Amino acid sequence: MKVFKGCVNEKCEAYKKKHYRDDYEYCPFCGDKLEYVCADCWKVMEDNSEKHCESCKAKREQQHAQNIEKAKGYGVAAVGVAGAVGKAAWNHKDDIVKAAKVAVKIVKK
Repeated sequence: MKVFKGCVNEKCEAYKKKHYRDDYEYCPFCGDKLEYVCADCWKVMEDNSEKHCESCKAKREQQHAQNIEKAKGYGVAAVGVAGAVGKAAWNHKDDIVKAAKVAVKIVKK
């Protein structure tokens, strides 16, 4: 997992805008020492093992769970629509076959 370094000087133009590689020690804009920061909220991290702080990680997990629930709801709706379309196609299969035969005749000409 890639961790980020960032400038924590609020007056710097790179504050909350630019991430730096591990080999950078100081901000090229203001000269302050770079710190490991959370990728979302820019809170200073105590170690460089995690990309996100605990609060941002919890928010991301909660959002992920909500997205899964939404997807489940959309899946049920899609199955319902597919069933309705399938039933309509089955009811009008003779018309569909006739239209396909006409299309084949036109393509052959």
